[in-house]
Amino acid sequence: MLPVALTVGPDGVAVEGDTGVVTPIGEFSIGAQYSLPSRSKDEIYVLLRDQKKGKSGFDKVFRVRAVGDQLTVVVNGSSTIQVKDGQVLIDVTDGAVKKVQFKRVGQAAVKEGGDSYWSKVGAKWDKGWDSSLYKPFVFTRWAYDDSTIGKWCGLGFVWFLVRLALTIVLLFVDLALTSIFLVAQVAYLFWAGTGRNIVWGVATLAVIISGCRLMFY
Repeated sequence: MLPVALTVGPDGVAVEGDTGVVTPIGEFSIGAQYSLPSRSKDEIYVLLRDQKKGKSGFDKVFRVRAVGDQLTVVVNGSSTIQVKDGQVLIDVTDGAVKKVQFKRVGQAAVKEGGDSYWSKVGAKWDKGWDSSLYKPFVFTRWAYDDSTIGKWCGLGFVWFLVRLALTIVLLFVDLALTSIFLVAQVAYLFWAGTGRNIVWGVATLAVIISGCRLMFY
């Protein structure tokens, strides 16, 4: 994945991560005729369409720099949308789209003569990542939310502090789980799902045994 994402919320669209990769172009009425600036071969345009905003709706346009690679677009961490003619259109009207990410399609994978060794390793790593029930720092990302700081006459700031405290607590849980996840990913590269299951199984048994010792001693 590129180290950047577009997050869609009630306050609009925000750029999360490396802001140097994404350039906001502007907001255009769907019914109007508009032309986008010229782009280089390693850039794509992402159009987020909100048909409820205004009379006819608007397209909010971003230019994403692919850094020499081809890209696909991943919505909400699971749905993949192919880029066509350097553009991708995503309808965010119903509010179901929360995050838009960008995944590299390695050039080695499209060269004639088959995949390279490292592209195969990368593809298997991605497959293990996508099929894993746990993703690194998922609890921390879920807990943290600063969108309420200026809301509800000060109560929004209090709620932010509660979420921040929960984030700090869950950070330690995520650090432990992420370390296990990385070991499981390495095991997946060699022994696929069996290796990953063994790593998580051993970690779970270690936690259960440690818990029993604390209870009885």
